[in-house]
This record gives sequence, structure tokens and C-alpha cells, in this order.
Amino acid sequence: MESARKKAISLIKNLPSETSLGEIIDRLRFIDCVSKGIEDLDNHDIISHEECKKGLRKWLE
Repeated sequence: MESARKKAISLIKNLPSETSLGEIIDRLRFIDCVSKGIEDLDNHDIISHEECKKGLRKWLE
């Protein structure tokens, strides 16, 4: 599996040269979150839509 450092370098190299540091950070965070979500799916570390709705209902009370 590709290291986080290599992924970051690859992403940065493919961005336009005028990309701001903030935009770079936002993209890296997004990719990290998506990767974490995919890892959770692969590990079946998820909750169903129904469980989510129940939890949200309780939270909104």
C-alpha cells in the first residue's frame, strides 16, 4: 500500500502551481477522510442507515 507521504506528494505534484496552501490542505483532508471511509467499509466498521436515523432522532430531541 502506498504511504501517506507518497500519496500527498503525488497529489501536490498534480495540482496547478497556483494552488493555495489552504486548498492543498483541504484536498489532503478530503482524501484522508475518503480513505478512512473506504477502510471502515472494508472492515465492516459501519452502521446501517436505520441505526443512523435512530441515533440522529435521539440527538435532535
